[in-house]
Amino acid sequence: MKIMKVLDKKVGNTEYIKYRINIPKKIAEDSGLLNKEVKVKLEKKKIIIEEE
Repeated sequence: MKIMKVLDKKVGNTEYIKYRINIPKKIAEDSGLLNKEVKVKLEKKKIIIEEE
């Protein structure tokens, strides 16, 4: 997997960027986090996604 930088839109000279990560389908479904608000934090070079 990798983190992808994607151009969302460009307004005048300003570019708006989104970052995307594809995660395995099984992990996404088993997490119980689909369609819920989550928060993301960085700890010791690890990205942690948890329920808000």
